Amino acid sequence: MKNHYKLWIILSFIIVFIVGGLAGVLLDKYILPTKSKKHRRDRPPVEFPTLDIMAKELNLSAEQQEKIRQVFANNEERLKELKNLIHEHISTIRSQLKDEIKNVLTEGQRIQFEAMIERYLQQRKEQMEQMEKRRSQRRDKDN
Repeated sequence: MKNHYKLWIILSFIIVFIVGGLAGVLLDKYILPTKSKKHRRDRPPVEFPTLDIMAKELNLSAEQQEKIRQVFANNEERLKELKNLIHEHISTIRSQLKDEIKNVLTEGQRIQFEAMIERYLQQRKEQMEQMEKRRSQRRDKDN
């Protein structure tokens, strides 16, 4: 008889857990959509118009097109400079982080930590190479 009550109690907990999970999923998906979730889902990506689009829609002269082409080129240089500055800053922060972590570790742990970082960097390098390979394959396919 005691086992019978234990079974009902366990079964009740399982049912309550499942019903709670389903209610949470349904509430999240259908009843309580947040603005940010809805906004992200419904918003198409917006890109700045290309020179070709501007030339057609604005009826640009050849001289205007060349000037705008130069504006794009100048902007590209500014973005590259900013990207390099950000990369340098991130590298500095990562280096400081590694040094702070090493200060907490024992000598043996430091050696393992360095090996762990090397493995991570190697994996990251391989991922980047694979991504670049896929990009070039897509470019080749598109052309």
